[in-house]
Amino acid sequence: MSYYRFMATLAYDGANYYGFERQNELPTIELALNNAFYNWLKENVKIVGSGRTDRFVHALGQVIHFDLTKDINPLAIKKALNSFLLNDIKVLDVKKVDMSFHARFSAIKKEYHYVINTKDLDVFNERYTTYCYNLDLETIKKAIKYLVGKHNFRSFSSIHTNSLKDFNREIYSIDIELKDNFIVFKFIGNGFLKYQVRRMMGLLIEIGKGKYEASYINDILLKKDPRACQYIAPGKGLYLYKVYY
Repeated sequence: MSYYRFMATLAYDGANYYGFERQNELPTIELALNNAFYNWLKENVKIVGSGRTDRFVHALGQVIHFDLTKDINPLAIKKALNSFLLNDIKVLDVKKVDMSFHARFSAIKKEYHYVINTKDLDVFNERYTTYCYNLDLETIKKAIKYLVGKHNFRSFSSIHTNSLKDFNREIYSIDIELKDNFIVFKFIGNGFLKYQVRRMMGLLIEIGKGKYEASYINDILLKKDPRACQYIAPGKGLYLYKVYY
């Protein structure tokens, strides 16, 4: 039987989901996609994502690939899936790709954004930003310099990650953009460990509050121990912005 491979770019509001990866019958992005495919084609279609997003984390540019037994027009796939998905998950684009393409392993870098609201939360942004105020951005910028480059990021990974895993990653840049009452942190790297961005943000926030010096980031990195960083920023402020191929 012949198969045809497609890649799709998704945007989703993660507030109502337990992350991307399927967890039995808990509401996840992957389960929603599985159900959409089944309701449309009456087939079980395997979804491969560029990476997992945690509970409450959002995406503006998540990428998946999947194989179909029919060579269907990409625009028809996009329209069909969107007709079976709820309004908090949208397929933005579908392309036919070579069978060698892999949503995860073909990626060369990823970009995450973390959004902080410096004014009181309201009903229109409470699920999409993290509230912090009076952060010392100059000290945070000094701390960021310790994160950029090639490092062993085990101290910023999940405590449940297998100790034999390769924890070396490279962060190409971390930029800060001010938009009205919001602070947007933009992380670009060759890949990120589970909880890495949220743990880095958690500690940066504490540094911004004056609890630690900027150099404390380096102290945590050198420990190479997932128990070293006790802070993890809420998932609701995190967005998978773009995957680069």
